Amino acid sequence: MAQTTMAPASSIWSRKRDLVYFLFFVIHVPVIFLVDAAPLLPSFLQTDLSHQLRAFYIDTYHDKFFEDPAPAWFSAFIFMEMVYHTPLSLWAIPALLRDNPLVPVHLLVFGVQSFVTSVACLVEVWGWTDRSTDQKTNITFLYAPYVALGKLIVYPTDPPRAPTPSPEEFPHLEMM
Repeated sequence: MAQTTMAPASSIWSRKRDLVYFLFFVIHVPVIFLVDAAPLLPSFLQTDLSHQLRAFYIDTYHDKFFEDPAPAWFSAFIFMEMVYHTPLSLWAIPALLRDNPLVPVHLLVFGVQSFVTSVACLVEVWGWTDRSTDQKTNITFLYAPYVALGKLIVYPTDPPRAPTPSPEEFPHLEMM
């Protein structure tokens, strides 16, 4: 029986799309804890920094989702960030560095979820009648990258190609 060996992982620097994903997840984890989910965390995990960043965000962007009370569905989205995005992000960071073959499967689920939830938020934002077009545009600039990333993950511009089998791996193909 032939023994298969794993090829060494190519450098993340040579995998540009994976590098984008890696940088996203490195940024995403602190944002979850310092801004998005801060009020849902137990008080001993809440920091002055998280309160200051969240207050700055609300004062700067006037995002109604972060005002009290937040819509119930938005709180559910933040809960999903805590129970799904956080563990996935913490797994994805080293997995992307190692070029783990399971990354595309996990990113597909993440991409669909991020795309759908972010589009839902933007639809709601543009329905707000008490925010100016400039305020809605500024909020859109914050949510749109999640939509774009979800789209890139689900529909990459250059999908990975299946490896081409060598004649040694499939000798019966030579007869065709």
